[in-house]
Amino acid sequence: MHLNKLKILIIGPSESGKTTISNFLSESTSIEEISVARPTQGVRIVEFELSHLNVNDKQVKVDIEMWDCSGDHKFESCWPSLRLGVQGVILVCSPNTINVAAREMELLYNYFVSQAKLSAKQCVVFYNCEDDQDTLDSLSLSPTFSKVSQVAVNLKTGGNRLKIDFSNYVTSILQTIKSM
Repeated sequence: MHLNKLKILIIGPSESGKTTISNFLSESTSIEEISVARPTQGVRIVEFELSHLNVNDKQVKVDIEMWDCSGDHKFESCWPSLRLGVQGVILVCSPNTINVAAREMELLYNYFVSQAKLSAKQCVVFYNCEDDQDTLDSLSLSPTFSKVSQVAVNLKTGGNRLKIDFSNYVTSILQTIKSM
């Protein structure tokens, strides 16, 4: 079984590591090539394929269209276009964005998940940790996120884990879409 394209937004506060995660998942860069952060201007679309997903006991291949969105609010006027046709949302925050994360994540969730009428299964929070001292416990999100999967991401030590978590997330989206 092959679906055309799955549109997934990756969004969160500025400097939370969205582009690094996008590049890693799409295999545009390896962990060793991760360099200094450069702010994304508006949006950057990365396309790649995931195969060998098990969805309802069927092997599935899916094309991912990942929209790596700037965390800068000067691009907020583009949000309606970004949200159009979205099937999944990855919210990213990190220890260096923790002070603005709770409010910002709530705003982004409301706009890109709730108003787009996506289910909690079509959303995931990636907490982009630099070291193993950072845990999900330090991420204090509102009860809005109680049904949303929250995953600690450490690309330096857990890149393979991230790929597995991402595949599971995509499978969850596909199962949700199929049951609608």
